[in-house]
Amino acid sequence: MKINIGKQNGEIIKFVAKESEIKCDNLKYLVDNNFFNRENGETFLNLKCENPVLLTGLGKPDDITIDTLKVAGLNAGKEANRLKLEKVTVCVPELKNFTRKETALAIIEGLLNSTYNYDNYKKTKCEINLKEITACEDCTGDLNNDDIEELMAKWSGIVFARNLVNTPANDLYPETLANEAMKLKELGVDVKVFGKEEIEKIGMKAYLSVARGSNREPKLIVMEYMKGEGAPISFVGKGLTYDSGGYSLKPNDGMKTMKSDMGGSAAVIGAIKAIAEAKLKVNVVGVVAACENMLDGGAYKPGDIIGSLRGLSIEVDNTDAEGRLTLADAVTYSEMNYSPKLMVELATLTGACVVAMGEHRSGVLGNDAESIEHVLKCAKLENERAWSLPYGKDYQDLNKSDIADIKNSGGRWGGASSAGEFVGAFIEKTKWVHVDIAGPAFNSAPFMEQPKGGTGHMVKTLYRIAKENK
Repeated sequence: MKINIGKQNGEIIKFVAKESEIKCDNLKYLVDNNFFNRENGETFLNLKCENPVLLTGLGKPDDITIDTLKVAGLNAGKEANRLKLEKVTVCVPELKNFTRKETALAIIEGLLNSTYNYDNYKKTKCEINLKEITACEDCTGDLNNDDIEELMAKWSGIVFARNLVNTPANDLYPETLANEAMKLKELGVDVKVFGKEEIEKIGMKAYLSVARGSNREPKLIVMEYMKGEGAPISFVGKGLTYDSGGYSLKPNDGMKTMKSDMGGSAAVIGAIKAIAEAKLKVNVVGVVAACENMLDGGAYKPGDIIGSLRGLSIEVDNTDAEGRLTLADAVTYSEMNYSPKLMVELATLTGACVVAMGEHRSGVLGNDAESIEHVLKCAKLENERAWSLPYGKDYQDLNKSDIADIKNSGGRWGGASSAGEFVGAFIEKTKWVHVDIAGPAFNSAPFMEQPKGGTGHMVKTLYRIAKENK
């Protein structure tokens, strides 16, 4: 996709809000006669103008949000594709709650989303006609080429993450996930991949316990993007490429979407791709402990006591609480080897978080209030839904074990918080923020501008965290 700022190049897509002044007689006729009501996302191809114009509604000014702007862009893009338009010029109005630049960027992001289809396994591919978008220079305010390049870098990371999450587990497993991460080398990222023997030498016993039941070898993936100064920021992503639940076996319906249980790793890899493409002058490390949670005669079992890289013993209360075990060793590895100034760890960790937050919002906790607020602020600025979870000693106490240093399940009540606090128990001094993305990493149905399936949730937030922590 090519995006420019300039004069008209291709068919015009004109975005129109309700209750705004109508200066064109032809548009007034369409509105007065209910041919075009300017509802959000409504489209109408106006052939009465000198050149055809695809009109797209934005709704009432007071109801317009970044989300609704993206939806308008999405619908306009879908209609442009149906009309087989290859080049379009975007004309945006002045809105009271947003700058023209903000409006243009949100609409263009919506247009980009209209071009995403995961049809890798379909014989008949979706035809995408739209190849070039021009933002009209007369109505996009101070939008500049740097803004466009940054948007495209983030979009590239989102698409990469979505494709990883959408790939079925028979094709995406630890080795192939590592191969995908290796592609970041082309962008100047130093990618190291450690196999089972090397992981054993490192001492990541909790991680290896989870991996024992699978015939797929675990892969520890470490990505270093060192283009700045000082201590790095660390992003740690849960990398369960498939989760059967182990001996605490999931029901069939619960397994169907478990290819998405590596959504945290996809967000981390996608974010580092975006950061590298944007050539940010920052130091960032990504750590992914990739494996499958399966069951066979050698798999770990409820009641086992296992070790960890930190040296804490862990009582296995539930083998389906496996992600936190892999993360315990991954965050320890990151802290021991990089001493990061901030660690953000992401995981499709708990159904309890989805119950608390719904399908489209992440839950956030950590060990430093200022860092938590910073992550939440970055998420808000990138329009990615996140909300603070309760945390502290009462949730930590739920993980106490009578026979080991800690157990891997705190029970049903407060499950999202106790699961996060389990991971936090393996952090010694680093400022750490946990983001449970169990809901928004994978859509059960299209939501706003996002498609069904993998979303790339938190790629943009991680990008902004890195950008603001130079």
